[in-house]
Amino acid sequence: MTGWDTDYTLRGNRWGGTAAELPPLPAGSRVLECGCGNGKTLTAMAARGWEAVGIDISPAAVSLVRTQSCTVVCGDITALPFSDGSFDAVFCWHVLGHLPASLRPAAAAEMRRVLVPSGSIFFKGFSRRDLRCGKGREVAPYSYLRGDGIVTHYFDEADLHEVFGRGTLTRVSWKMRVRGTEYLREELCGVYGRERYD
Repeated sequence: MTGWDTDYTLRGNRWGGTAAELPPLPAGSRVLECGCGNGKTLTAMAARGWEAVGIDISPAAVSLVRTQSCTVVCGDITALPFSDGSFDAVFCWHVLGHLPASLRPAAAAEMRRVLVPSGSIFFKGFSRRDLRCGKGREVAPYSYLRGDGIVTHYFDEADLHEVFGRGTLTRVSWKMRVRGTEYLREELCGVYGRERYD
């Protein structure tokens, strides 16, 4: 059983609350969420009038998806079970960092493959300035294994350029207060096209 399967089996709907803000795609857009988990973001996508499809490696996570308005499959993002040019947009939010470095380019190539020519990949991953970077056992440069059995990689701009090529990249930072002390949380958010430009 993978770390994710164990986590979802023990904790159930791991991700609650409000879904992150979505980009302004038109109603009717066909979108893929890689690493959809228990479907929180899929529900928000369907509410926008998008034709939303989710994929997750964990059967336990997929079994928790309750929305009837989306298609969800269990599978691997390095070998997406979809035809070329199937989606207007692909979302990969906080998923790529759980793959080893050797598999990230294959996952990115698959995301590009399933996009329409004018489509976009929307990426999010934690940056190296995030408070959790360095917590746990380092199993590869800037990749840490914590007690839940899940490895998380913390990205910089060079990582993402190597995986996706050229795109639009922004930093999103916020403060989190724990027992009276403020800590920095930070994501790198990128938008990439179907073609790879270096």
